[in-house]
Amino acid sequence: MASVFGGVEGGGTHSKAVLVAGDGRILAETEGPCTNHWLVGVDICIEAINDMVQRAKLEAGLEPNTPLRSLGMSLSGGEQRDAIDRLIADMKTRFPSLSQDYFITTDAIGAMATASNHGGIVLISGTGSNCKMVNPDGSQIGCGGWGHMMGDEGSAFWISHLAVKTVFDAKDNLATPPHDITYVQKAMEEYFQVTDLMGMLPHLYRNFQKSQFAGLCRKLAEGAQAGDALCRYVFIKAGEVLAKHVEAVLHGAQESVLSGDQGLPILCVGSVWKSWELLKPGLTEVLARVASSEKFKGRFHGYRLLTLQQSSALGGASLGAQSVGATVTLDYVANASAFYRHTFHSSQ
Repeated sequence: MASVFGGVEGGGTHSKAVLVAGDGRILAETEGPCTNHWLVGVDICIEAINDMVQRAKLEAGLEPNTPLRSLGMSLSGGEQRDAIDRLIADMKTRFPSLSQDYFITTDAIGAMATASNHGGIVLISGTGSNCKMVNPDGSQIGCGGWGHMMGDEGSAFWISHLAVKTVFDAKDNLATPPHDITYVQKAMEEYFQVTDLMGMLPHLYRNFQKSQFAGLCRKLAEGAQAGDALCRYVFIKAGEVLAKHVEAVLHGAQESVLSGDQGLPILCVGSVWKSWELLKPGLTEVLARVASSEKFKGRFHGYRLLTLQQSSALGGASLGAQSVGATVTLDYVANASAFYRHTFHSSQ
């Protein structure tokens, strides 16, 4: 039987698994819960991965006890070497028939491997956030990806936290809010089913769940689209800080990526990008400033924002295959499409 390769896209809220043939044909796809081992623990993480892949085997008509040739996993929280080694060792021990070999990388690298083999920037804004510059030679520069205690700027969690913190600070008379807090306070109370700030404490501490807290972002997006000034403000701030992630990794870009004819490719991954029009004012303003700076003037000609049309589990499968000397053929043109382009004038 021809080799079958598996891939996993592991997110902070939802995950996906895919089985592919060497020619790139998708044989099966399944979905599952959070597989960020920093959030749910190693045991729950690998159990969820095993469940998704085994269901995919059944969907593809494969024998569940026949191992895949490789399983490449693109996981949020997939950077720390010791943690990765432990995940792989535990999977081999607990689920010996899952796969012959394993490969784990970050969600950012898996996304880029799905979209292109020529490099670019991956800018993730989902439950959390992360940014990676990937050059054609494989070298990488990163900014962010440290989780909600030390980062996640521009993510759904960060947007939700900024909005809630603005309400708390206004009610405490600690800081003057940039705009009226009425809508945000009401949205917060309805979403968390509380009547005052004290009622928020269990959600912030004892019963805190990052993905649940981040879910408030959807209500804030609705408020912004309806014209609420504070909701619009927090999304503009998110756009600004996401652009600063791009600025932070630009110094590591090879010229072929930075100055390409079609502009710097920025692959935008995560649910917050569904609110692109709300992020746009902040992001475009910061990138325009970067382009006109002495360091990048005449070098940073423009950019295009891309979104995946396929799960980054495909990129994970491709990288997993490469790790064992095999190849999975991907259709990069079909896997990603541009939703925004900007060219800087020479005077900038």
